[in-house]
Amino acid sequence: MRRAVAAVVVLGLVLAGAACSGDEPEADDATTTTATTAPPTTEATTTTVPPNLAVTITEEVEVDGLYRQGLARLDDGWIFTSQWSLHRTDEDLNVRVEDRDAMPDDLKALGYDHVGDPDVFDGVLWVPLESPAGKDTGEQLTARFDLETLAFVDHFPVPQHHNAFVAIDDEGVVWSADEFSDDTLVRYTVEGTTVTPLEPLVMDRTVERIQGADIADGALWLATDDDHNGVYRVDLETGAVQDLGSMGRIPGEGEGIDATDLPSGLLHTLVADEATVPMYLVHMSVAPGD
Repeated sequence: MRRAVAAVVVLGLVLAGAACSGDEPEADDATTTTATTAPPTTEATTTTVPPNLAVTITEEVEVDGLYRQGLARLDDGWIFTSQWSLHRTDEDLNVRVEDRDAMPDDLKALGYDHVGDPDVFDGVLWVPLESPAGKDTGEQLTARFDLETLAFVDHFPVPQHHNAFVAIDDEGVVWSADEFSDDTLVRYTVEGTTVTPLEPLVMDRTVERIQGADIADGALWLATDDDHNGVYRVDLETGAVQDLGSMGRIPGEGEGIDATDLPSGLLHTLVADEATVPMYLVHMSVAPGD
């Protein structure tokens, strides 16, 4: 996104009066007044350049091979998703609740066959769903599930060709991307199951093969399956994109991401090894880089 820097030229005309009021000194009666023109001045506004940031892997934890699509943080554990399933674990990754066939049958009948990277908002689990047909028609679905039981609640259509992730900000605005590789983030509000699109945010570069995203600290954090399993920061005000580095295991496949400030770091991603099993939960810190 380009930002124009405006120069303001101020042309002042200063008139010296024969008499002044208030606390100013009185003018001499013999003093003549002249009009003077001040030279033009230019005020240049400056843009704030974000710090150069980089990720550092602080810990890798091997997890169940079913946990291979997305993740979201809870106060006492994690939500993991797979192609068809939802899993809720405690802090130590012990399963508390799971549904290995979470996709409703009527949505399966419509061709929906992929659960993506979810988010938790207002006590509800929001889950993106994709169908191959939707990649042509430009319509996918987002479903909501009960956070405690993982029971299906409802769903609504979203005007997207892909729906790899859903991320919700503090104002309840839902963010996603229309394409697998994209230079734009779509966003909308949801009232009941009615979707109202908002103005998209154009990024200053295309991010390839987006697998997941989450929002924290004024930014949207993207996980990808690009040529280095890259992790990216997108400024929510400007659309400026920073490549933060890799989540590791580059011969494998990067998946979803969560952004929650924990002792292990701010960012937490899923990545498959080259053989696709096992899966790894990768924790990363974010700090100024070179």
